[in-house]
Amino acid sequence: MNKNSVEYLPLKKIVILSLVISVCFHLIMLLAFFFGDTLLFNERVKLTTTHHFSLWRLLYILTLNFIFIFTIFMFNRKVLSYSFSKKHYKPLIILLGSIIITASLTSGFLYLSLALSDRQFDVEFVYNILKDSLVRSFTLMTGILLVVQLLKSQHDQRKIAVENETLRSENLLTRFEALKSQLDPHFLFNSLNTLQSLITIDTGKAEDYLQQLSSVLRYTLQNKEVIDLEKELNCAHTYCEMMQIRYGDNLKFSFQIDPKYNNFKVLPLSLLSLVENSVKHNVISSKQPLLVTIATGENSISVSNPIQPKTSPEESNGIGLVNLTERYRLKWDKEVEITNDGTTFCVKLPLQND
Repeated sequence: MNKNSVEYLPLKKIVILSLVISVCFHLIMLLAFFFGDTLLFNERVKLTTTHHFSLWRLLYILTLNFIFIFTIFMFNRKVLSYSFSKKHYKPLIILLGSIIITASLTSGFLYLSLALSDRQFDVEFVYNILKDSLVRSFTLMTGILLVVQLLKSQHDQRKIAVENETLRSENLLTRFEALKSQLDPHFLFNSLNTLQSLITIDTGKAEDYLQQLSSVLRYTLQNKEVIDLEKELNCAHTYCEMMQIRYGDNLKFSFQIDPKYNNFKVLPLSLLSLVENSVKHNVISSKQPLLVTIATGENSISVSNPIQPKTSPEESNGIGLVNLTERYRLKWDKEVEITNDGTTFCVKLPLQND
């Protein structure tokens, strides 16, 4: 059984639809009864039927038709809930089954009504009543089948839309996780290279650097998709201290942060990767000290530095900025703004206020 096929027509919905269709149909019949020019009775029936309104009779007929409509709906749901090897058999089974149910119930209800009546009816009158009842029932059956197909079509469209959205979300999540897995080894590799270089210069500074590196690595092990800006800034501060252990007064950082953005969201390690990018690609010396500025703006935070290109640029795999841009696009559908006016390089990250 295909459970997804049943879900589009739950029992509660069938009951409500059956009741609504039955009431609407009988409102039309009631209007025809009062105005006298019903289109659903032949002349013989109209001449032999007195215009005597009975509430109990109306409720009785309403109940019978509710049972008829409910049965047709349930039959359709049952057929659509099964998987056939040849799907083109389903419409044929639904049509033939609905016809048999309609003819059987209409004849049975008519027999019950005549049996409960204290009047005697001739064969011709019974034939005309049966013919008119079948016309009404088959008209009603056709309307029900159209409603069923309309509901099935809408359900299938919603199901396809949900499946497509699920596949899209899974694809985005897969890509996002892949980008995250690229970032952490990238950062660790560069940090270990820095530590290796520092060990040969000053072992005392190397120990301090290692302690700071441990703090940053503990931060990366949180494995969160998003994080408060305040926590990300704390990690960035720690990383900046690591860099200042190596470069001393030749490297300075300026934090210009508005506290109102502390609870805004950013992607983990985003600031750290931008600071790392500034340090990696620029000359840092006593003659050319580097100032890296981290500042908040209008729902954004930026990392900027004067352009001081190295004569021998460090090898880069290009993951950093590309990774960050793609992660923001996948997570929040927002763009990372990168500007280079020839003297200053700036990367602006959007802040998310959840």
